[in-house]
Amino acid sequence: MEALGWNQYGGWRIGIRSFDKKRYYYYAHLRQNYPYAEGLKEGGVVTAGDVIGYMGHTGYSTTENVNNIKTVHLHWGLQLIFDESQKEGNNEIWVDCYELSKFLYKNRSEVQKVGDTREWRRAVPMTDPAADAFRERTKTPVLSGF
Repeated sequence: MEALGWNQYGGWRIGIRSFDKKRYYYYAHLRQNYPYAEGLKEGGVVTAGDVIGYMGHTGYSTTENVNNIKTVHLHWGLQLIFDESQKEGNNEIWVDCYELSKFLYKNRSEVQKVGDTREWRRAVPMTDPAADAFRERTKTPVLSGF
């Protein structure tokens, strides 16, 4: 987990960098007042299928939780980073995610509501050797509770 918080363009947003540092996943316009899954924090580790946040309509405002967008939605992007100068600046490489979104929708992970809370969790546990190795090196706890 590389970035977590508010900015005027993305509203409540999450930024996740791959372990090899070559991909940056960006999720924005998240739900006001409760944008993230419980336990999510910068420096944490997530794996495919983890619930990380909740769709909303924040962003495009200098004031938190205020904008003129009425439709709940998710803005997400994938940035390729071959050199750190591409992270922010004129050399950014962003992938058109429309076809990828359709594929992911067809193959999405089942989630279940957690009791009477506002939280959701993946229904099926998953093992990711790269995430496990990172957690072991950094002593980072598992987010999903599995």
